[in-house]
Amino acid sequence: MLAVWGLLDTRDVKSLNVPRTLLVSAANSIAVLTFALAHAVRWPETLAMLLTAIVGGYGGAQLGRRLPPNVVRAGTLLLSACITLAFFIKTYATGRCL
Repeated sequence: MLAVWGLLDTRDVKSLNVPRTLLVSAANSIAVLTFALAHAVRWPETLAMLLTAIVGGYGGAQLGRRLPPNVVRAGTLLLSACITLAFFIKTYATGRCL
């Protein structure tokens, strides 16, 4: 989301963090509620992921505040491209596409 907004908007990437955080939080809250109501949650693993997500989110926010906007933008775009490439390779290079 932030990578796309970074490409479409010329504002400082850091100023886009607040609306991104709100939208991601809303979407994740709905997903959590849906899975919990469906009894599809493994709580020990969920709690471990919750703790590490909090630590990573806090650390990422601290890092994002200290880095220049162009570094944050380049890092976001690079990470997004690498993830896209990894999924493409996993899907199509192995010959097991749906």
